[in-house]
Amino acid sequence: MEQLPIVRPGECVVARSDGRGGLVLGVEKVRGREFAASAECSGYVLDARLLMDVLGGLKMPGSWFQVWCKLVALQNANRADDQFRAAARGFVKTSQRDLQDRCKLSAASVNEASRFFAHIGWMRTAKRGILQLNPWLTVAGTSGEQEKWQALWNSAKGPACIIPHADYPTEWRQARDTEKKAAESARRKEKVVTLRQRWPLRKLSA
Repeated sequence: MEQLPIVRPGECVVARSDGRGGLVLGVEKVRGREFAASAECSGYVLDARLLMDVLGGLKMPGSWFQVWCKLVALQNANRADDQFRAAARGFVKTSQRDLQDRCKLSAASVNEASRFFAHIGWMRTAKRGILQLNPWLTVAGTSGEQEKWQALWNSAKGPACIIPHADYPTEWRQARDTEKKAAESARRKEKVVTLRQRWPLRKLSA
């Protein structure tokens, strides 16, 4: 039996057909961007350096980057404090008010950042006060735990993950502004019906 390839950290085994009914095994570096774009993979995923590279290339407000960093930091992967953790491993217990205090940001800034990251599928609300960061983007457990978190994300119909291009945050903001203006314009065009005021009945004197 031929020696199997040695797999080092950051690498994975790939199998290809040799054209004669057999398989050729090889080792390649894990490419996180491809993993993040597919909900069919399982196990360990995105290289943290690649995630930072993606974030560093986005032309977005610094407050958004700050909120995302706080969320990732709150996703504690240390088993030593399991009994004290407010949320299960792989999840984050927080709120808009909590993020405001931690980031020292306004409610509007935290709300806009949260909406954007939910829109691009980097996080979802599991239940009130509990968030799940996209398990294809954050490495926070063993491969078995990752598979479990990925299954939870898919069963909850979590949003599809997007690796946005540099100008996408600006485009998203412009689209939101357009939608708001259209909704406000439609509201102003609605016909206002004035209700006739009913006067209280006067008691007849005896």
